[in-house]
Amino acid sequence: MKRSLLFVVLLVCFSCTGNSATKLNSPPDTIYFVDTLGLDSLWQSLVFEKGGCLTGGQYVKDGHFGGEGCVLTQHRKGRPDWRPFFRNPKKDLTEFLISQFTDTSTTHIHTCPFAIAKAGEVAVYCLSKIYLVNWYDFEPFLEYQNREMTDSTDCPQTWLQAILEDPKKRELLIAEWRKL
Repeated sequence: MKRSLLFVVLLVCFSCTGNSATKLNSPPDTIYFVDTLGLDSLWQSLVFEKGGCLTGGQYVKDGHFGGEGCVLTQHRKGRPDWRPFFRNPKKDLTEFLISQFTDTSTTHIHTCPFAIAKAGEVAVYCLSKIYLVNWYDFEPFLEYQNREMTDSTDCPQTWLQAILEDPKKRELLIAEWRKL
């Protein structure tokens, strides 16, 4: 029985290439488990625990997303690394991120120069990174492209939050992302 268990543990550890094995706090000859994080776990960790600043780089400009120091695109020592999240298949990411649109929870992501982002809002920015399309580039939202902001409570961030909170407008936005 003991040899069978050891064989199964070794088989799992060595057959799952590409996944990292992590030691449990137990004697060295005991157990290892395969550490793989799903989209939910990565999202929770990156958005609600690690956080960071978008440094104003949450929009696509001249065919590029991000900016200097944008947490979604820059990975440096001591900063959250979003690469494992964005390595997932585009279709899976799209559906997962769309499922976050209704989440109005406050995150640990700052939009700069405005306010802390809501989870649904961060999901939209992630889709912008993936597809290199801004939410206001979609036909139903073109009115926001050249709209002048008046202050930090009347800006692209608050316009997007209002769209995500309105079920009809949110469904229009979802339909546009699914067309890509």
